Amino acid sequence: MPKKVLVSACLLGRNCRYDGGNKIDFALLDELEKCEIVAFCPEENILGTPRETIDIIDGKAIGNESGKDYTKQLQQQAHAIKKQFKSFDAIYLKSKSPSCALQSARVYDKNKKLLRSDGTGIVAKELQKLYKNAKFCEREGKR
Repeated sequence: MPKKVLVSACLLGRNCRYDGGNKIDFALLDELEKCEIVAFCPEENILGTPRETIDIIDGKAIGNESGKDYTKQLQQQAHAIKKQFKSFDAIYLKSKSPSCALQSARVYDKNKKLLRSDGTGIVAKELQKLYKNAKFCEREGKR
């Protein structure tokens, strides 16, 4: 039986990033060739593509143009996945994303001063709580 994996859709080549592009990871595609893949993009589900960028400011996901707080909506995306899929063997997430990064999200203070670059994305945090038995991996994709 193939492994079931959850993957940030941009890593699979879907044009769902804020700028309408993707971060396809060909090595990842090869690695997951025999897996059952579930693709997702939590920001696209809320804001569409293309969209305003989001930053983590004081622990919240804030839209850079609108100033809107998207934290709860992003957290709800993780819970919606859990309702649909009880378990995953592995979860592959896009690095440096305010939603998906495991340990590379940029975190700012309220004045937009960079505090650190090793934060966890809003959705990644929720997924880690919901899927404790899954193997989590962070990928960069194309450069």
